[in-house]
Amino acid sequence: MEIQLLVVMSFIALACALPTLRDSIRQPLHVFEGEDALLTCVVRNLESNTLLWKREDKERGAPRILTAGENRVISDLRFDILHDSAPTVPGSVASGGDVWVLVIKTARPTDTGTYICEINSNPILRSFHTLFVVPNNLQPPTDIKLASSNSTSSSTDGIDAISSQIVAHNYTDCCSNYNVTTACMGFCSLKNILDGTTGQDPEHCESDFPSIVKCMADGTNHVPCCIDEGVPDICQDICRGEYSIPTDDIRTHVSCSAYTEKTLACIAEGIEILPNAPESVYVEILSDKALKISWSRPLRNYDSITHYYVNISALPGFDSLDTKAGFFDGVGKDTGVKGSLRDQPFFMQIKVLADQNSTTIDNLNSFTMYEITVTSYNNRGSSLPSLKVRSLTESIQKNKTPAMTAPSLPDIKECCTKKGVYHSRCVDKFCDPVRTADVSLPDLMICAPWASDSFSCLANGIDHTACCKSRGLPEPCIQLCTGNITRVDYNQFRCIQYMSELSNCLLQGYGVLPGPPVGFRVTNINPTFVILRWEMPKLLGKTVMSYNIRYRLTSSDGDYKTINSKAVPYILENLMVSSEYEVYVTAINEHGIGEPSTRILFRTALGQMEATSSEMAYNVTACCNTVGISSKCMPLCDYSAKLSDLRQLTQTCTKEFPKLLRCGAGGRNHVQCCERRGIPQPCLGFCTGHVTEELVVTAAACLPYVGNVIQCFEEGTGLIPGPIIELRATSITDNSVTLMWQPPTDGNVEQYVVHYSMIDELASKAVSTSFEMDQQLNVTKPQAVITSLKSKQLYNFFVLAANDHGTSLPSSIITINITKEALSNGTVSGVPSAPQGISVTSRSADYITVSWQHPALVHPTDRLTYNFYYRKRDDKSFSFSQTKITSFRLDNLTASAQHIFYVTASNDNGESRPSETLMAWTDPAYEAVVEVPTIHPMNIVLEGGSMTVICVAIGTPMPTVSLYISGSLIKQEKTRHMVAVLSNVTRSMNHITCYANNGYGQPSEAFKRIIIGRRPSISGSLITMATIGDDVTLECEVDAHPIPKLSFSRDSSAMAQIANSSKYDVRILRESREPDANYIMQLTIRVMNVSDSGVYYCNAQNNFGTFAQVMKLQARQKTVPSIMNVAKCCEEQNVTSTCLDACTLFLDIESVIDKPECIGDFHKLMRCAADGSDHRGCCTQWGVPRRCLDWCRGEAVSSVELCALAYTKPIISCFHEGKERIPGPPRNVRIELEKDNSIKVLWDPPIKNPDTVELYRVFWRIQGLKQTDKNDTRKTWLTLTGFKENMPYELVVKAGNRDGTSTLTEPLSFTLSDKYIISASTHSSNSHVGVAVGVVVALILIICSVVGAVYYLRKKNIIGIKLSGGMRFDNPPFRGNSQQPNDTLQIIQNEVVNDASEMAVPNAAWKQESLQAVPATEVGATLYEELRLGTDGAGFKRLK
Repeated sequence: MEIQLLVVMSFIALACALPTLRDSIRQPLHVFEGEDALLTCVVRNLESNTLLWKREDKERGAPRILTAGENRVISDLRFDILHDSAPTVPGSVASGGDVWVLVIKTARPTDTGTYICEINSNPILRSFHTLFVVPNNLQPPTDIKLASSNSTSSSTDGIDAISSQIVAHNYTDCCSNYNVTTACMGFCSLKNILDGTTGQDPEHCESDFPSIVKCMADGTNHVPCCIDEGVPDICQDICRGEYSIPTDDIRTHVSCSAYTEKTLACIAEGIEILPNAPESVYVEILSDKALKISWSRPLRNYDSITHYYVNISALPGFDSLDTKAGFFDGVGKDTGVKGSLRDQPFFMQIKVLADQNSTTIDNLNSFTMYEITVTSYNNRGSSLPSLKVRSLTESIQKNKTPAMTAPSLPDIKECCTKKGVYHSRCVDKFCDPVRTADVSLPDLMICAPWASDSFSCLANGIDHTACCKSRGLPEPCIQLCTGNITRVDYNQFRCIQYMSELSNCLLQGYGVLPGPPVGFRVTNINPTFVILRWEMPKLLGKTVMSYNIRYRLTSSDGDYKTINSKAVPYILENLMVSSEYEVYVTAINEHGIGEPSTRILFRTALGQMEATSSEMAYNVTACCNTVGISSKCMPLCDYSAKLSDLRQLTQTCTKEFPKLLRCGAGGRNHVQCCERRGIPQPCLGFCTGHVTEELVVTAAACLPYVGNVIQCFEEGTGLIPGPIIELRATSITDNSVTLMWQPPTDGNVEQYVVHYSMIDELASKAVSTSFEMDQQLNVTKPQAVITSLKSKQLYNFFVLAANDHGTSLPSSIITINITKEALSNGTVSGVPSAPQGISVTSRSADYITVSWQHPALVHPTDRLTYNFYYRKRDDKSFSFSQTKITSFRLDNLTASAQHIFYVTASNDNGESRPSETLMAWTDPAYEAVVEVPTIHPMNIVLEGGSMTVICVAIGTPMPTVSLYISGSLIKQEKTRHMVAVLSNVTRSMNHITCYANNGYGQPSEAFKRIIIGRRPSISGSLITMATIGDDVTLECEVDAHPIPKLSFSRDSSAMAQIANSSKYDVRILRESREPDANYIMQLTIRVMNVSDSGVYYCNAQNNFGTFAQVMKLQARQKTVPSIMNVAKCCEEQNVTSTCLDACTLFLDIESVIDKPECIGDFHKLMRCAADGSDHRGCCTQWGVPRRCLDWCRGEAVSSVELCALAYTKPIISCFHEGKERIPGPPRNVRIELEKDNSIKVLWDPPIKNPDTVELYRVFWRIQGLKQTDKNDTRKTWLTLTGFKENMPYELVVKAGNRDGTSTLTEPLSFTLSDKYIISASTHSSNSHVGVAVGVVVALILIICSVVGAVYYLRKKNIIGIKLSGGMRFDNPPFRGNSQQPNDTLQIIQNEVVNDASEMAVPNAAWKQESLQAVPATEVGATLYEELRLGTDGAGFKRLK
């Protein structure tokens, strides 16, 4: 587990940078004579290295070179290289750049051998490829001699001799019986496997491989052959016909591919010469000391059998799943029919001659469960053991005779009654053998006085001891089975739990229960079911009504599961795959359950590795906790770690892999186990828990052996001693050192080995990773005195714990100068060795990152801290920082400067020697340069979608890159390659800028403008009003990309598009030359008539959608301008006679502009010329200042002279311009009471230009307050709600359109009371003189007050300050486009007021504020205006 993690994350990147052969096809190749042989070698990262093909030549003692690169070296023209630039071989498969194929044309049997694909890199890489050329005239051998037992490898000739057997071995029928899926049947022939014609990927048939391998082995034992061929023990399961399916447990992922050919060769050879296992093993109980074992001969090769071995193991308990200690696997003495017994207490092995198929074994222990297997042997080897059978030695009653019907039960109750048992409860339960099973502890206590008589009657004169012992009853309860019990005490109370077994033994003793089923056997073993077969019991077989089948998993001590069946045979289903079960059968009749049959152990499939950790002295989890492994990574700190956890946590736990690796090895040297498990030499370094630089190079090649290494880790923890603890030097002289230490915690040490050697000062910093030194001293106690040392010389010391299974690893090292003064500070403790492999992993102008490897000599539970020392070359002293990881980044450095580094490791005992010293330069500085942003998708970015922006910058040190979108900072980070994904893109996100700065030189900026793809959107006038007979232009503005198709139509489907004609003029314009500028659509209708009124559509369509904007054209009759009677108005306004010359048909201001005496009458003239309309919108466009704007609505101004001289003409021009376009004020304003404190305001249309009115605006408020409410309507009435009773209100109305508004009507005051309007009046003069006089007097007083206030304020220079907070009621004028031809109203918005909703709530906002073309803000009234209007906020004529 830990090794794979470390390899994958720490070294795979470096390994991948070197040439690798991990993808080469190394499976053995079989071809027939005369065919072309193609050996494939796949090389990654070959670079400038050269590939050589060689062939092993045993005669020369060295490989023979065949090809070099693409050139043939050997003179044999049949050899060639197939590569990209090589000539194509007819019929061959096209090669790739990494593929190098050795072609051997017209292969001969002499070409059989091993070929080597070699890369001349450093180190040299090789892959081995085996070729078998099968002769055309090869015949199956009649007799094949086995290799001698002491041979270590088979010759090539031997392999050639069995090639035909490999091709011939077909076990399809067996696979069918084991329900191998049809798709995987191709693996049921060795020829298909070797030819690669199985027709299915092996991964898809993983679940079928246990059955396939079982059929392949064919029940024979091929392990001796596999051992002779050098197959490691971890790969020998196939030699036994077993296959372990890889699971999520990492230990199951082992590599045996290198031994596949040898294994298949052994199987192919063995199936021809080895016997099968015996069939139908049956055990008959003869007595409590003897068993008779019989079997049927094997189905294949039975003629060659010389003898059988019967193996008998005693189990420690009645239902035990384990055999007793003392198992002996030697060969027993030759016997006849009965055989002889080896003198072993718990195991015996009996040899039976081939012509016998049974044997009797006596002198067994009474009432003991035995496990029996039978194995076939011949002169070539043996079969696999038969299925395990379990049987119990018990007494057999001699009076048992077969019976067809169950005898009646003895009358136990009558017996009890005769003996004086009168208690009814005791008679019912203790005098009925069937109900005895239901006895409880209170029953036993109550009936204790009659226990002797009751159990005597139950025994019925029979001693049931044998049965009770076989049922596992403890000794105190055996007395109950004899019937000779004098009294019941507390010892018998524990027998309550065995009353069911006692009842069964009683019934069995009466002879009323059936005997054990005969010939019980298991057949047709499948992954999830088996078939059970048996015959009727010999005893009372005819009385059997049904059978109980009891089974359980042998991997747990759980209870048996019971199934009742009347049918024979029985299919036992729903079993677990690859699991071992124990099963037996009992017969049932009307009285109860009879004796059990023999017990059989079978396996549904081949065993898998248990996913639980062994109970060992070494606790790998505790080690991980000690060294500080994070909780997220703890699932990996287990020998049974899951592969799924490994994949999930690889990235998270990268930095903790060295600790996991150390804890996995546990301070033990597992190299011997790894060699035995077939791990190649370059990968053995992983078995010590430490990775060196050399292992980094071969890391990729070692990945397949992860499971092998982990299994060695787990195996070694129980065998190899752990590392010593607390090594220290306690005494030093001029020629000797005394060392002491604490033994390992597991305590299985036989001796200690002290390693020491002298070193020089220069080499003291570089401690070798070797676990051996020049000199060694063996001791048995945890102390040693090393003598004959040289004075004043440096020595290294470390200690290993050892036993017969191996040695530990060094846990610490002591470096001492051999002088008396070396212990001046007490003892010298062992510390870790120095860190190794210090190197620079990354650098820039302002930082350097240095990394190193963990110390080689360190205790697995040490929590290491690293001291990183550094200085500039010119500095005299080092600075240092501490870290817990094996790398350090030094920031804020100077560009182009040289620095010196070294590292030490520290634990609780002290600091190690320094590592190698490293010198490194920082990079020179270069200013930042950023590239133009890259946008994805590159063709077009869609509105509402997402886009990816990539900013690439260069420069040293690394620059800070910022991304701006349309001027807004989106993302910023220190990098050379920034990627930002932006979602919900809008059409305004079209300006993308990448900015980079690293503090050197000028910052760099690059931008790109993009066009956002979007469906069309159209804005324009919703309603256009025009006068009949005039030309009118409808205009739409379209925003879309890519270029849309634009058109006007009268129908929504845009089928009948309007084209240019004498009636219509269609124009498409662009706002600007920008590529994403909007489109302007104009439709001019010449000489509008009534039929031209109605709905028009602006249509736009592009690749992303369509849009149609509805426009309504309304026609109105041409109005006759109202004739103003200016002369009459002038008379009513009391214009002086000298100024009446201006009061003609329309105001002739030129006639009086030069008369100073008329300046005082200008406000009267302006009132008459305004004609009740508010022309301030027009005046504002003409530049009339604010102090003169009141003339534009007929009101007086304060600066008469200035306004008259400078702005009279513009104001009169606005009067002329708006005389036919701006409506006059509404007439006859009145109110009606509605329900729920609401009123209905009504008015008549204005006299002037009533047809131009588009909206009426109503203002209302409580008298004296500043807060004003307003609302709009198109009708001549409006309902208002929310009024309070007995509260005075005032209300005004004005009319307006886009060109301007009328003046306000006179205020209408009213008060509500209950259901009546108490008062409703306007602020106009009336006939009541008293009221008029009162008003005049009040005005005089107010004026006097105003004059005094004005005089005071002018003295204080306060006049002219604008006061805020004043009230206003007037609405800003509806300003239109003065360039718009004709009397056309264009409402620039997408929504109009709903005519059906005219309800308004006080304090509600205006519904049509957006109708204003040019929004105006409220301007505070000047002090003069406040004084002229009276109280602050009084009146309605306020300017916005």
